[in-house]
Amino acid sequence: MRGKITLALWVLIFYLGATTVSAAAPTWLKPGTYVTYAVIVPKDARFGTNDIMVKINMLNERSFEALYPYLVKAVGRNVSRDENYVTALWPMGTSYLTFRVLSVEDDTAKILVRLELHDVAVERPDLANASVLVLSEVLTLDLRTGTYVINGTPVGGPSFFVDPSSPPGPGAVLLNVTVPEGGNWVMRVKNLSYSRYRGFEVLTHLRTFHPPFIYLESDVIRFNLHGPDYSFSGGTSFSALYDPSTGLMIASDMFSTPPELVLMGVVSSTMEDVNASRALRKLLAENSRKRWLQGWNLYATNVEFRDEGPFKRPGSPLVYYFALSVLTAIAVGIRDFRRWVR
Repeated sequence: MRGKITLALWVLIFYLGATTVSAAAPTWLKPGTYVTYAVIVPKDARFGTNDIMVKINMLNERSFEALYPYLVKAVGRNVSRDENYVTALWPMGTSYLTFRVLSVEDDTAKILVRLELHDVAVERPDLANASVLVLSEVLTLDLRTGTYVINGTPVGGPSFFVDPSSPPGPGAVLLNVTVPEGGNWVMRVKNLSYSRYRGFEVLTHLRTFHPPFIYLESDVIRFNLHGPDYSFSGGTSFSALYDPSTGLMIASDMFSTPPELVLMGVVSSTMEDVNASRALRKLLAENSRKRWLQGWNLYATNVEFRDEGPFKRPGSPLVYYFALSVLTAIAVGIRDFRRWVR
């Protein structure tokens, strides 16, 4: 009898532990999985539509080397990687943001974040221009907690997916990082909605999505950065729409900076999908039940989307009833075990 009770308790504990890990890591998160988002900018778009502000001493060596020749040409002097300087990038062409799972070992995943910018003016278009500029970073994702870690310290959560059964609610930390000369930046969820775009189809470069959706919006990190030869103040925030069947990000708003970009040195950005904006204006004029978001839009992925079906938002009484039932079962098992031992 005691053996059966002990076995049952171990099975239950194992199940709860496995549920906790899988809740933070979707089933599709495996080596080779990739998700690419695009901001499409046609040739006739005006200059200055999109901008990216980069903190030089937050870049890794690979990204700094990619930017270095254009930066030196723009500022007219040598620049070191540990220098307190913020530069402006003006991508005038189409940009791509890719998240690729490099490896999954035990409770840790390595995520490559790659930002590819086309026709980029550095500082000013008359100073330096790059046909293609790539900034990248490999981040470590703790699958138990669903957070990125640097030297063992949690620094924020992934933007390209959420756990649809338990997405981060108001107050949850999306970013917690120390910015050199800028102090500690903490970004929290301000709003979590299941009714945004209710009754609308959402279009992306890859496919059309149907409601319901999960919409997440953060607060704004206000900052004032300055150095010997620059001064830059502004705000950074994040907001995006998610597919509830996979948890994958569908699209973001144009003034949205994913936390991963901040971790790799992009302290602020405005990225408008000009084609999406033009299509949205047309849809609004037609009173259509379709919508585009104006920021990063899903462009390509090897994640398989499940057949659409009814979606129930988490937090229903059944969820709490199930949790209470599990806890009650554990308590009863421990009580009976102690009685048996006595």
